[in-house]
Order: sequence, then C-alpha cells, then structure tokens
Amino acid sequence: MDDITLCLGCMEKKEHDGPCERCGYSNDAPYLPAYLAPGTVLDERYIVGKLLRYNGESAVYIAYDAVIDRKIWIKEYMPDSLCSRVKNSTMITVNQNNLAPYKTFMSEFTELNKTLSKMRTLNHINPALDIFCENNTTYVTFDAIKGVTLKEYLQDNAGELSWEDVKKMFPPIFTTFSLIHNAGIVHRGISPETIWITDNGGLKISGFSVTAARTANTELAPELYAGYAAPEQYSSSNWQGTWTDVYAICALLYRILTGCMPTEAVSRIGNDNLCEPSSINPNIPANVSKVIMHGLTLSGDMRIQTVTELVTKLFEQPDYLDEIGRSHTGTIPRQLDFGSNRPNQRPSAPKKKKKKKKKSNINQIRIPVIVFVVTISILLILSSVILNVIEGEEAAETTVSTEYTTVETTPVETTTITVPPSVEPTYLVPNFVDKNFELIQNSKTYKDWLIFIPTYEYNDDYAKDTIFEQSIDEGEFVSAGISITLKVSLGPSKVAVPDYFGKQEKEYLALLDSAGIKYEIERKVDTGYMSGIVIQTSKNVDELIDVEAGEILIVYVCDNDNTGVDTTPLI
Repeated sequence: MDDITLCLGCMEKKEHDGPCERCGYSNDAPYLPAYLAPGTVLDERYIVGKLLRYNGESAVYIAYDAVIDRKIWIKEYMPDSLCSRVKNSTMITVNQNNLAPYKTFMSEFTELNKTLSKMRTLNHINPALDIFCENNTTYVTFDAIKGVTLKEYLQDNAGELSWEDVKKMFPPIFTTFSLIHNAGIVHRGISPETIWITDNGGLKISGFSVTAARTANTELAPELYAGYAAPEQYSSSNWQGTWTDVYAICALLYRILTGCMPTEAVSRIGNDNLCEPSSINPNIPANVSKVIMHGLTLSGDMRIQTVTELVTKLFEQPDYLDEIGRSHTGTIPRQLDFGSNRPNQRPSAPKKKKKKKKKSNINQIRIPVIVFVVTISILLILSSVILNVIEGEEAAETTVSTEYTTVETTPVETTTITVPPSVEPTYLVPNFVDKNFELIQNSKTYKDWLIFIPTYEYNDDYAKDTIFEQSIDEGEFVSAGISITLKVSLGPSKVAVPDYFGKQEKEYLALLDSAGIKYEIERKVDTGYMSGIVIQTSKNVDELIDVEAGEILIVYVCDNDNTGVDTTPLI
C-alpha cells in the first residue's frame, strides 16, 4: 500500500503533490482529533480517508480497499457519550462506568449489520461487506454509493416532484421497506439525507443505526431528523415499530410532493396546525393527500401500521376518502431489539370492530393497483424463504474478521491518559491468533495496556513464531496493565531435511537454524569437492527429522586444507 498515492478526500489516485485536482482536498488538512486520522490503515487493507459524517452511535469515513482496489465507506462504532479516543492514537478507551452500555450497543450495532448483510440480494439497501474488530471497537465496510442524496436531488429539481414521478420511482423502495420490516428491522431515520438517488436512477436506503441512537433520553446522543422523526422517538418510554417508519415515509412524501418539510412532531403536540399536502400543492391527488395525513397521525395507535397498508391506501381510488378514519390495525411484524434492554415494540393491538363500508363497484379499483399489491405480497413471502435459506448457509454469511492490524502509517507518540482515580479505563482484547508474535510484541498499539507473556510450543498447524492461543478471549474488556499469555508456535514437530547440494557450510547451517534442526559438524577429506562444501548428511534430503525430540542431524563438510591436494577448479 506504500506505493499507492491517493487523495484522502475522494480516494482517487493522485498524479501530483498538493491539493487534489478533482475535489480540492489536501492530505495535510486538519481533522477532528476525536476521530481517525486520514491515512490510518485498518485490518491491513483499508486506508481511511476524511470523516464524512458522524452521530451518537458511529462515524463514517471515506476509505479505500487496497485488496480489491475500490473506494468504499467504513463505519466505526464510536458512541462519543460513552467513550473517547486516546490522544495521538487510533485506540478507543471506555471508562468502567460506561462499560455495560458500550458493550450492549456494540453488540446491537454488530448484529444489526450482520442481519443487513444477509439481505444483500435486495438492490435498494447498502449492506455490510465486512465486519471486524480493532482499536477497542467494531468496524463495518460498505460500498460507496455513486450518486446523490434525495435532499441534493430535490435541490436540483425545483425542490419537489410530481405524484406521477413518485409513482415511477418509489414503489421498489416501498417494497424494500416491507421486506426490511419483515426481517424485524425498523429504520427510524428515514429522511432525504438517508435515501440516495444513484447515478443510474435507482434508489438506495442508508443510515441504519441502533435504536438508542434514534431515540431521545437514552445513553446515546440522539440523531433525530426534524420533521421526519415520529413523536414516539422523542421519549424512550414510547413503543416503536413499523408504524414509526410509516410516519417517516409519509413525511418524506409530504416533503417531496409539496416542497415543504412537515412541522416537527413535538411541535405539533397540543397545537397540530400541519397543513394538508393538497392545500399546498393542488396537483396532489386528494386521496394521496388524505393518506399522507393519516400516516402523519401523532398517535401511533391511530396511524397506518405497516408499509403494505400504506401502499394499498395510497393507490386506492378516491372512494376510500369517504370512509377514512381510524385505520384497521394490520399484522405488525416482529421487531428485533438487538440486545437493547429497553422495549422497542408493543404487543399487537386487539382487533377492533370494523366499520361497515359501502359496497363499491369493482370498476372503481384500478387493475394496476391490484397487481402492485399482489406483487408486494409475493415478494414478502419469497423474502422470508430466502432469508431462512441464507441464515442456514455459512457460505452466505458476511466474513467477520477479528484480526488486529499491526500496520502503522505514522509513528505514534505514547500518551499517558489522565482519568479520575475512581474511573478505570478499560480496553477490548482483540484476536491475536494467526498473528506474528514479534509484530504484536513490538506494536505501539498495545504498549501502554497489555503485558505479553509468550510460551513456545511445537505446533503442526501453525508456522514458526505464529500465535495459536491466547489466555484472554477476544472481545473481553480488561483494565490497563493486565498480562496475557500467548502460545507461540515453534513450527511443526517434524521437518524435512533441506537440500544441501552445492551449498557452502555457512549457508546450509543457516537453513537448519531457521528450521529449528539441531546438528553436529563432521569434516572429511574428499578430493571431489572444494573445501567448505556440504557433501552429505546423516538423513536423506526431504526425510523427516524430529526437532521436538531434539534429534540431531550430522552434517559432513569437505575439508581438504591439510591434505596438500590442490582442489582449485581448473579454468
């Protein structure tokens, strides 16, 4: 990676020094010290660039995957209300008082992204490519989406779109939200900033976060998108579910069709003066306007409950308007909490008596609507089957790498962390197995908090100097100054005798030393060889010798120096 010259702002290859010709970013530009320095290397393959965005849960950087030669995004679990970064280091430190929530949310963060990675067959989400642990935290990599956010797209298109445009663009993303909900995931952050329009005109959903990062009054600093966050997200005691995303989708449609952002949910409580969309833009069909307002109902119980129900109502004929009122509660998919100890779902509401509707003529229902709704239902069934198959196949799982990188881009100063006497910093133990012990022992990353105690054993499965066992499991949190015993391989217990043909004594003995073979030298006169050449060994070449048992190899070296025989080769 040393020979790759990249702009750390856009991750395009540079041809000249100085600011990037494409984006104007300078690689020596200042950066926020609480986040990774541009140029940091993670997992021995990912070059981190500038910080793109951050919230109370994580930070997202532009990055470059040197293995597949591609620009990516990399998300770092970094809840800044619970942890901090060690000065002049990549390491994150967690105070003992915050250890429990830090571990809980990291587990939820990991499980959320692992679940999304199983849904990689859905074209309209940006699933995880790789998940690995390093620096006391967890990282997730994603493809860098080529396109613009919906917010930027609207700015370039007069600030709004027509209902005809929405009908063409958004049905696939409605279906995707139904499939995501069916898998037990609620987004809670749908907004023009988390929906992307790709270069080929498709839509992508991004910005998935743990529940606490999208809920007020939790241990994490909340990221709530004003106008799009449902009222239940402003209190940790309120139930959340698919109806929470329905609110955000309707708020998104409101913004797209009217050009105006809806009033923030908490401002509407007690004085709800939100205008109906059709009163702002008369071109919006009346039934669509009413359905959007129904989806923006402040009460979760009174609101449309699922995306499938929302789509059905959006595409119904205007006759529906005469009977709109309290919606019938549909089946609410199971909501996963991913380890959170705070409830984020509610039991299914009891069935309510349905109001009798007037019989409507079948001609009032458009055939395409029926086809669309049936298609969504089929996709939901197929998705359940596909997800079950994927979960059962280990080969389809995203590779979770727990290797700890020993690559350092620049020397790092050792910094003493000053903490209050009652607060003890803790660290996450990485995976050392399969790593070279010398590199781990000399790494500055562990210098101030781990004491390594090596024990050496022969091991047929691991190369010499490779760690094959550690006394403290990966993922455990420990205090600074703790000792960890590492079992280091001496290599296989039996090795093949190396070829000696044409080799000088010094050269051959170096081969034996590197293989761990004990030997004795015997010198003999042989006029067929020059002095100092190895002419024979007590075992045949490639024959196995037991190094663990200390078996000795006899090495015969030609020595004609005291014979008076001229062994100088003829020219």
